[in-house]
Amino acid sequence: MPTPRFMTISLLALWTTGLMAVHARADDWPHWRGPQHNGISQERHWGGDWATCEPRVRWTQQVGTGFSSLAVAEGRLYTLGNRELVVGGTKKAHDVVFCLDVNTGAFLWTHSYEAPLAPDSYEGGPSATPTVAQGRVYTLSKRGMAYCLDAHDGTVVWQSNLAATYGVLAPTWGFAGSPYVHGDRVIYNAGTHGLALYTADGRLAWKTGTGRPGYSTPVPFDSEGQTLLILMGEKTFAAIQPETGSMLWEYPWVTSNQANIADPVVDGNRVFVSTGYQKGSALFEVAAGRVTQLWFQKNMQTWLNSAVHWQGYLYGPNDNGDALTCVELATGKIMWSKGGFGNGSVTLANGTLIVLSQSGELSIAKASPAGYRETGRGQILTGKCWSVPVLAHGKIYARNATGQLVCIELETTGPKVDAGNSIITWLKAGTTTVGLGGAVVDDNGDITTLQWSVVSSPPGSAVPIANPSTATTTATFTKTGLYVLELYAIDATVQEGSDRIEVRVYTDACEAAKRSPTGAHVALLSGFDNDCIEDFGDFAVFAATWLGAKNFNDLAVFAAKWLEDQSLTSDVLYDAGEILLPVVQPTNRF
Repeated sequence: MPTPRFMTISLLALWTTGLMAVHARADDWPHWRGPQHNGISQERHWGGDWATCEPRVRWTQQVGTGFSSLAVAEGRLYTLGNRELVVGGTKKAHDVVFCLDVNTGAFLWTHSYEAPLAPDSYEGGPSATPTVAQGRVYTLSKRGMAYCLDAHDGTVVWQSNLAATYGVLAPTWGFAGSPYVHGDRVIYNAGTHGLALYTADGRLAWKTGTGRPGYSTPVPFDSEGQTLLILMGEKTFAAIQPETGSMLWEYPWVTSNQANIADPVVDGNRVFVSTGYQKGSALFEVAAGRVTQLWFQKNMQTWLNSAVHWQGYLYGPNDNGDALTCVELATGKIMWSKGGFGNGSVTLANGTLIVLSQSGELSIAKASPAGYRETGRGQILTGKCWSVPVLAHGKIYARNATGQLVCIELETTGPKVDAGNSIITWLKAGTTTVGLGGAVVDDNGDITTLQWSVVSSPPGSAVPIANPSTATTTATFTKTGLYVLELYAIDATVQEGSDRIEVRVYTDACEAAKRSPTGAHVALLSGFDNDCIEDFGDFAVFAATWLGAKNFNDLAVFAAKWLEDQSLTSDVLYDAGEILLPVVQPTNRF
């Protein structure tokens, strides 16, 4: 039916607003611990196997003394360091915010302010990492100086001295948690359980007291339908409501030196907490506002940098033995430890650990509880390396304490295989055919074997592939269930490359709509007219409900999501990340 003119204008305005917002690209690393705040990159094709890669230093740069990690967004890299600058004919120590071109390492702009180096049993310099959001860069100094800068040119939008203005006390080694942006607020681990300023102008949104905080960054935690933030304090960790600063719960966690440094790791309603100084680690369950300790052990002690959680296991630096250690999350059982890493750090991408040792060795290893399986190691930096390496757009960025910054590319010499997107589909008259959109790139152009195969499928199923020896073809399914397809290539030097996709086949469009991984709102909307298809009629009913409640802000947020999504009148494409298979008896690939 014709759309009323006022509705067309309203939707267009909302859609345009959504398009105008500045969003980080999928492979960006715009803040501490990455896009999901968990130390995990979603990149898949970055050359993680050293045996088929040639590590290459693309560029190096000097960014001053400090332990800030790196943020990468919109083709730019941001970090902090401390340098002596000449002011009025006198050399004085300054913290410097650096913005660099990710491809060349050239400085695009810097912003500096006077700040002491303040070494104290370590080299000194800033500890927090810049946060990039909505075209702005947020930073925090050890003394509590907060800046909001224009990401394009470094112009100061606003600044606030948190210690002087709000009386918050710095911990022994200064403020170290990175800014966390939540809606129109930027939240700092400053004060007893955090402090928030409005992103627009730096005005105070809320504060929770003036007590000394821990050194961690706020960690998002979804609990019973609401998003909370977990912050490590001087002697406790607590969950706060990011809009108001209200504390939902608090749990004691005391270490010597009152140094709660590493971020908690969240998995559903479970929270893993670990610190050094012989404290140990524990897993907690949160339910109905109650925190219950599930286990505690002293063998895993993450002192400075946090562990990453992957498929039920934690991988992280362990101050107990200067090792990289794997821990079973559910039980706290130590699966293995590999020494020689010192107080290093770890990032994860596509099931692969990217580990930087304290002495500057970069190691690539498979994330597996079965044991440490290294595929490559090389010295990329010297001196002390406590800052976490970052993977963004196929490049690894790392720095040391004195400010040597390096960009590394692992250029694969084998075939680069991309199987395309995973697919949700459904049976139509007992069958469905989907397009397989793979791609293979080989620098030498000497591919000898190219093959699609079904590596996992429901019992009794068969999947005809129209032309299995071409990257782009079709596959036909006649049975519901989860299928895993692999595109595999070999070149003339017998180097291999492969990639997998999932195909999830459901009985009908209704079932597929309810199980779409692209957003919970799909299933919610599709129920309004009971056809399980998201269309304008569903949106109109939903919009009217929201407008009747005069909740326009929620409507605007929802409309932006709805207009970005595809109706389930067609197959849904999504990224399934790394696809692992159950352990089975080996069979011939072809």
